[in-house]
Amino acid sequence: MAKRRRGRGQGNQNANQQGQNQGQRRQADALRFWGDPDAKRTDPAPIRPTPDPAALVKSLGNPPLSPTASHQLAVVYEEAVRAATALAAANGLLAGDDLE
Repeated sequence: MAKRRRGRGQGNQNANQQGQNQGQRRQADALRFWGDPDAKRTDPAPIRPTPDPAALVKSLGNPPLSPTASHQLAVVYEEAVRAATALAAANGLLAGDDLE
C-alpha cells in the first residue's frame, strides 16, 4: 500500500498555526507574570533598611560550614543591604526618620 502524501501547503499551515498558538501562550504567560501594563500603578511604600541584615539567618543557627562562615555570610548580607539601600535612595524610595 502506498503512503498518502499531504498536500504541499498543509504541513506549513499546521506549523504556522502551532507557532501562532505558542506565541499567544507566551504573551499570556508574560502578561500574568509582569502584570497588565495599562493597569493603574500606585507608588511603592517607602523602604526602611534593616538594622540587622543577618537576623533571619542567625535565627536558623550556625551554618554547617567553617567556623568563620557565620561572619563571612553576615558580611555578604550587610553588603546586599547597602546595595539595596543605595538603590532605594537613588530612586527616592528610602524612608525618612520621620516615618518611625
